[in-house]
Amino acid sequence: MRRILTLVAAGSLGVLVTLPTSTAQESPTLAAMADELARSMSSLRMKDQPEPYYIEYEVEERIATRITARLGALVEDLSGRSRTLRVGVRVGDYDFDSSLFNAPAGGGVVALQADGSISAPLDDDYDSMRRQIWLATDAAYKRAVGVFARKKAAFQNRADDEALPDFSKESPAQTVLRGLPLVLVNREWPERAKQISAVFNSASELEQSEVSVADTRGTRYYLNSEGFKVVAPIQIASLRVVADAVASDGMALRDAFTLVEKNLQDLPPVSEIMARARRMADRLKAQRTAPIGAEYTGPVLIEGQAAAEIVAQALMPSMLARRPNESAGRGGGRGGGGGQVTPFLRRIGLRVLTDAFSASDTPSLREFEGRPVPGAYVVDDHGIPAKDVTLVEKGRLVTLLVGRAPLRGLLRSTGHTRGGDVQPGVFQMQSADAVPASELRRQYLELLKTQDSPFGYIVRSIANPGETPGGGPGAGPTIFDAVKITRDGEEEVVRGLRLGSVSAPMFRDLVDASRERTLYSFRGTNTDAVSVIVPNLLFEELEIQRTRDITQRPPLVPSPLVD
Repeated sequence: MRRILTLVAAGSLGVLVTLPTSTAQESPTLAAMADELARSMSSLRMKDQPEPYYIEYEVEERIATRITARLGALVEDLSGRSRTLRVGVRVGDYDFDSSLFNAPAGGGVVALQADGSISAPLDDDYDSMRRQIWLATDAAYKRAVGVFARKKAAFQNRADDEALPDFSKESPAQTVLRGLPLVLVNREWPERAKQISAVFNSASELEQSEVSVADTRGTRYYLNSEGFKVVAPIQIASLRVVADAVASDGMALRDAFTLVEKNLQDLPPVSEIMARARRMADRLKAQRTAPIGAEYTGPVLIEGQAAAEIVAQALMPSMLARRPNESAGRGGGRGGGGGQVTPFLRRIGLRVLTDAFSASDTPSLREFEGRPVPGAYVVDDHGIPAKDVTLVEKGRLVTLLVGRAPLRGLLRSTGHTRGGDVQPGVFQMQSADAVPASELRRQYLELLKTQDSPFGYIVRSIANPGETPGGGPGAGPTIFDAVKITRDGEEEVVRGLRLGSVSAPMFRDLVDASRERTLYSFRGTNTDAVSVIVPNLLFEELEIQRTRDITQRPPLVPSPLVD
């Protein structure tokens, strides 16, 4: 294991995390960034306009691979290298600056994306990189000056009784880790993808299936005018298996699973993935002739992946302190209420979960039950060391995850700006009264008897937001795997269901949870992984609806794979 040397100093000296043998900080890229940063801070000026008080540079160099296979045949094996420069310039001061305001972008010699990014030279050429940084900084500064002028005009007649700073002041930190070389790795995965996809050759009842593997690796360089410095690896890998079928009545059916890790070598053995793919194919085949589930409102047991996914979709977003941009036509002051953007801001100190439950975000957690945790990370986008944060204690909200845009009562960053937005790293949820999973199931059956309900549902897998089309206003995620269960414990496979509208308030009605917890990871924004560790969850009341998808006519001629 690599030895990491950590030095912590007080005040403006900040934090230094470094590897003794790393030479990444001497790269031409980092040298060009540092030199142009110093020159811009001292010389970048426009007559009669404010000078920049803050500049940040980020360069991400990556090599990405994508592999796709269907029915044992390779259909895609692509790889590419990229280098992206992102420049941020702020004028004004920490209290009131050119950020958090919607205004038309200004012009410049180069055209920056909305986030201030642009392609950068692939070669390690100091002069080429510095010239690109110079041009991008010029464009970003001119944009910032224009936005600042519009923002001042919009706010000159507004009351600012609850004014908040636009940007938090943080102690500078330097984090220098070992980046990853831009070389293709694990080239055995094209063959492995073919092996996994061949599982579906014998499943002639399926309409189509696909296995895709993606791997991204590289190095991130970051500097800002406050003294923050980051050299860190970029690494995320994923494997996705999806299959579609059509029921005898024309209902479209889909099942899928995605595995996300930091490295391809952290994925389970191919034999284990193949076994899971076979179970998925068998489940889809069974659903083709299974009855359509009945609509239902009552207690529901959510297990495994479904529990993690419903927490990720319905609860986690409420734990993020996101401050919306202002606009020229918007009334009110700069109180940072956040409204719909940060729905839990006014609930700090109030109950958001059942009393026995707690929740936290622990980006320092690198292993769980012997498995690597992909969502763990060291520093965020701004170079701020990631902090472990207790979010809910005994059911009551303690705080939120915060970036550098302060909100009322949340003035300092917790190191959770990732992919350009506030984002969790390793979100954990557990109950002090947890019971074994078998006991939780027994409790569920007793609850059905108590409520005199003839049946209930156990949901084991649901779609993520991008997996299936929406089902109209108020519709929740599609259910991939659910069984209808009687009060006597008899299970029946059903199809054609989705959860009703899912939202954070429903977690206040949790009945109990299992001691066993599931680690589930997914791709967040940019190239960051988010991990969720949650137990099986017994809800007192959830709504389950029938899907409203349009049925399809099956192919006129049977599959050529049918015997």
